Amino acid sequence: MMSTVIFKLMSGFHINLGNVAITKIFEGEPDHLIPSDSDELLDNNMFTVAGRMIGHSFLHCGPSFPGLSPAIIHILFGGSLETTPVTIQDCPDLDIRDTVKMLDGDAELNEFDAIHQLCLSWELPSPNATNRKWLSKKLLLHAVIERTRPQINQFRKGLTETGLWPLLIHRRDVIPILFPRESEAQLTPQMVLDCIIWPTSVTVFFESYQDEDVGASDDMDVCRVSGYLKTFIENASPAELKSLIKFWIGWEVPTTEMKVEIAEATLPTASTCFEKLRLPRHYTTYKAFQQDLCACISTSYSGFGCV
Repeated sequence: MMSTVIFKLMSGFHINLGNVAITKIFEGEPDHLIPSDSDELLDNNMFTVAGRMIGHSFLHCGPSFPGLSPAIIHILFGGSLETTPVTIQDCPDLDIRDTVKMLDGDAELNEFDAIHQLCLSWELPSPNATNRKWLSKKLLLHAVIERTRPQINQFRKGLTETGLWPLLIHRRDVIPILFPRESEAQLTPQMVLDCIIWPTSVTVFFESYQDEDVGASDDMDVCRVSGYLKTFIENASPAELKSLIKFWIGWEVPTTEMKVEIAEATLPTASTCFEKLRLPRHYTTYKAFQQDLCACISTSYSGFGCV
């Protein structure tokens, strides 16, 4: 459930606001996500809900929320507007980005009327040769921070309602764990391999959930299929690793004892509650193993080991 919660916050909800199929709570590019300036989301307290989601996921050792803009994090935890580390990448509106870049440069201003109207709508002076660079910073700050302050306040309220806020205020070192950079949140093959408890024998899996040893003569199957899994992990993308871990244990955060079992079976399955991945012993080529495993882990967001 916690994996699904964070996944939805990252990818968006099937809420039709403004004739769109997917409505995102946060928008922008990786590591520069900011709250959406949608009035509908604000009126429905969706940012409070987002704060609760992230807080509860953290409290239950679930996935963190990666990619939030450092500027938003700075304001969220009481940083001053003057020291906000806002950058052009924090602005999801490409038209405003172009305006900011134009004002910050030295070339002659194009579309002066449009820039003038934008400045007036945000209660800023009209651009001229002396104030254009100052104005570019003000426009960027307004686009990223001022327009999203109500959303940030709602978001803070949601985190507070989970009881997490005192920890975040008194232990600032926890903040990067709650809101890591997207690159830091990515799984690596070695991180996964370090958590695996490898099998030592083949087991026969019955519907009664009892295992039976079938003898040391099948150790070659164990070594071969275990080697296929190791090869898959070493060559998998971060997205494939996340899908594998979620298929294996129920969410994308590796545990310290993820078990592998080589069994009599048709397709890979998982017992998420026992953190156990069951792999069929019949594979004799890596290609067949990879195809079946990819098909199975692709179901991780829609079921529990069912193709």
